[in-house]
Amino acid sequence: MLRWELKKIVKNKTSIIALILMGLLFIQIGFVKPMLETENEYFDESKNEYIVDKRPGDVIAQEKLDNKVNEIKSIANKNTHGLKDENEKQISKMSKEKLSKDNGEKYKDVTFYQVFENRATFPLATLLIVAIIVTLSSNLYTDERLSNVDTIILSSKNKYKALNSKLLISIILPIIVYAIYLIATFIATYIQYGAPVNGGLQAYRISNIASLVREMSIVQYIASEIGVISLVFIAISIFSALFSFITKNSIQSISCSILFIAMGKILVFFKFLPYELMLIIHQCSFIDILSKNSFIPTAYMGQIKLFSMNFDLVITCLSTLGLIIVSGILLNVYVFKKVLNR
Repeated sequence: MLRWELKKIVKNKTSIIALILMGLLFIQIGFVKPMLETENEYFDESKNEYIVDKRPGDVIAQEKLDNKVNEIKSIANKNTHGLKDENEKQISKMSKEKLSKDNGEKYKDVTFYQVFENRATFPLATLLIVAIIVTLSSNLYTDERLSNVDTIILSSKNKYKALNSKLLISIILPIIVYAIYLIATFIATYIQYGAPVNGGLQAYRISNIASLVREMSIVQYIASEIGVISLVFIAISIFSALFSFITKNSIQSISCSILFIAMGKILVFFKFLPYELMLIIHQCSFIDILSKNSFIPTAYMGQIKLFSMNFDLVITCLSTLGLIIVSGILLNVYVFKKVLNR
């Protein structure tokens, strides 16, 4: 059944749109490059001109690293006994741990990882992947309904096997698409910047929020970002499949998918919601995660109080994403048994 579903996706007209989007996805890789640690360019408002630092790359990189280390040291050297805020104590402790594992005395080449991280999580790339996922998952069942094949499926002895295979496809599909993109990104970055080195160094070396990034290596940092983005892709795909089962055509299905993706941003306008809940909604917003405005994959976000108990905000948000995925799977199963089977 699973192989048959994959063949059907390949033969479907929507696969042409997906291939076009995939082509754009690969093309944009070559145009994405962050400002490297060895580069420094900025706009000087006082002179009203764009300044390009002409100093040697290793000098620029060491200066940037020194600034990051000094920022972390200023937090690490705080007297934790005098701090009343538990979040500040945790950040100070985390800063000491980072420096104990990587004191940042000397710059080491992290170009590959810096470029790869930027490309792997680039907002335009994640937007194109979402478009591919929604295009394919939103049509998993609507095409059957329009061609009246749904009646054949529902009257078959293997109907649940067929429906479950569609659900399984919605889970596997985003993983496959993102994996293909990551492999292409790795190869392109390897060709341009050479083999990855120094991935065991602390993540603050490639992070823009050196003081808040958790104690983790560069490899762990990138893996955390990819992992959270993958969860978002899976959630979007599962609910896009759900909408294909409960709507009449692909337009309705895609519209519902877009509304679901934007739900986090919409809920932010509900000012009457509790502050703690608003924090979770903001950090778990799909749009914020995909546009890199959410820091749950890499940063320490402190604790929140729920039901008179303190919870780590990052763990709470990750649990929320997991809950969304599980609820999407359960809703699909419910639709199979109680809605489509009426």
